[in-house]
Amino acid sequence: MEIFWNSIAEYNAATWPFQLAFITVAAVLTLILWFRPCTWAKIATKVLMVLESLWIAFVYYMKFAATREHSSVMAIFWCLVAASWVYDLATHYSSFQKSGKYRPWGVIMILLPLVYPVVSLLRGMSFPEMTTPMLPSAVALYMLGMLMAFNRKVNFFAFIFIMHWALLSMTKIVLFNIPEDLLLAAACLPAMFIFFSDAVDSGPSGGKPSGRAVKALILGIVLIIGAVWIYAYV
Repeated sequence: MEIFWNSIAEYNAATWPFQLAFITVAAVLTLILWFRPCTWAKIATKVLMVLESLWIAFVYYMKFAATREHSSVMAIFWCLVAASWVYDLATHYSSFQKSGKYRPWGVIMILLPLVYPVVSLLRGMSFPEMTTPMLPSAVALYMLGMLMAFNRKVNFFAFIFIMHWALLSMTKIVLFNIPEDLLLAAACLPAMFIFFSDAVDSGPSGGKPSGRAVKALILGIVLIIGAVWIYAYV
C-alpha cells in the first residue's frame, strides 16, 4: 500500500501542471460539444482520449508506477484503450452527438472525476498524496461519461475496455484503501446495463430468446456483479 500511495504522490508532485492542462482542455471540449457541437471539436476530443490513454500508460504506469506489480500489463491495457480511440479517429464511428435518453446521467459521470480529490480531502489526505482527476480510474470514468452523454453512436471497443478496467480496478478499493474508486463502480453498473440493452434494441427483432429476455439476463448479471461488490468491499 505504501508503494502505491508513494507513486501517486510522486506522480502528482511532478505532473500537476500537465494534469491541469488535460483537465482544462477536456472541460473546454466537453462544453463545446454540448453547446456548439462541430466537427473539429469531435476530432479533438478523440485525439484527447488517445493522449490521455497514452499518458496513463507511459507517464503514470511506466514512469511513476514502474515499481508496482503488473505496471507493464496495465500500461499495455491503456495502450489498447488508446488504440480503440485511434480506430475511432480512422473510422469516424463515434458521432459524439447528444442523446436525450441518458444525458443527465452522462453529465453526472463526466463531473464525477472532479469528486475524486474532494473525497481524498474529506478523508484527511493532502496534496500530493491524494487522488486526482488524472488517475486511471478517474480518466476511465470521464470517458464513460462522454460515451453516456453523447451516445447516439458509440465506440463499443472503447466501452468494453473501460468496463474491463472498472471491473479490474475494484480490487484496489480494499487492497490499497482507495474508496474513491467506488465512484467508478457506482457509474459503470448502470452504464453496462444501458449500453447492452441499447445494443439489444438496435439488433434484429423477432429472434429467440426475445429482447425482453435478453435484457432481463443483462439486468440479472449486473445485479449479481453489484451484489458481489457490495459483499466484498462495503
